[in-house]
Amino acid sequence: MKDPAQSKKPRYVEIADELRARIEAGNYAANGKLPSERALTEEFETARNTVRDALQILRGEDLIESRGGSGVFLRTFSRIGRDAVERLSRRHWGAGRAVWDSDLHGRDRQENVEVEKVDPPEGIAGTLGVKGQKVWRRSRVYRSEKRPIQQSTAWYPADLAEGTAITEPNTGPGGVYARLDEIGHGPARYREEIKVRLPLSSESKTLGITMSTPVIFIVRTAYDADDRPVEVNEMMLDADSYRLVYTFPS
Repeated sequence: MKDPAQSKKPRYVEIADELRARIEAGNYAANGKLPSERALTEEFETARNTVRDALQILRGEDLIESRGGSGVFLRTFSRIGRDAVERLSRRHWGAGRAVWDSDLHGRDRQENVEVEKVDPPEGIAGTLGVKGQKVWRRSRVYRSEKRPIQQSTAWYPADLAEGTAITEPNTGPGGVYARLDEIGHGPARYREEIKVRLPLSSESKTLGITMSTPVIFIVRTAYDADDRPVEVNEMMLDADSYRLVYTFPS
């Protein structure tokens, strides 16, 4: 027989259970905002870290989300399913569709784009094989439903981008990959490296998230049919906004 003391739930689980019951009862429906961590700490007479652990359970269940500088709210934003295989397929961008069409399925999208010719960081220059040369850099912040969801910075060899719409804010139907394809350097394969970490201060500010909200950092390199690297794209995604999906044949 189990010792009753051993079967007792941890305090943070009890608090999570109580808050979940309140959410399901509609207690926070009026403005969607939960009490502050300090208020919850005082109400439940416990340590702040215990309250944070309880909130983390609810966050993992997609019931709540933290908004930088504003507090904790009921979650209303549906996660974006990002299928790397589908969104990067030639049949997608080759038909003039943006890779984002595959992600958002009709949900609204806004982006701020900055394009300039620059000296690349050493690592980028090495990957692209353009040491000592300038590249074209496209920096973007994407939003959906007025929420910042991704920051990305992409670099392209100047000898390929020069004279194409890659150097313009609006790259046209099919985006950058369609423009590369028009000059005989369309992507034939991709390589993505993924890691999850906590954001830097500047990243949390750009994405409007707290310093405790994880980000998904993806580095994609695109190669043409001759295996030449034609793009390096560093993407920072709000982990509360996405679910990564991979669909591929066996």
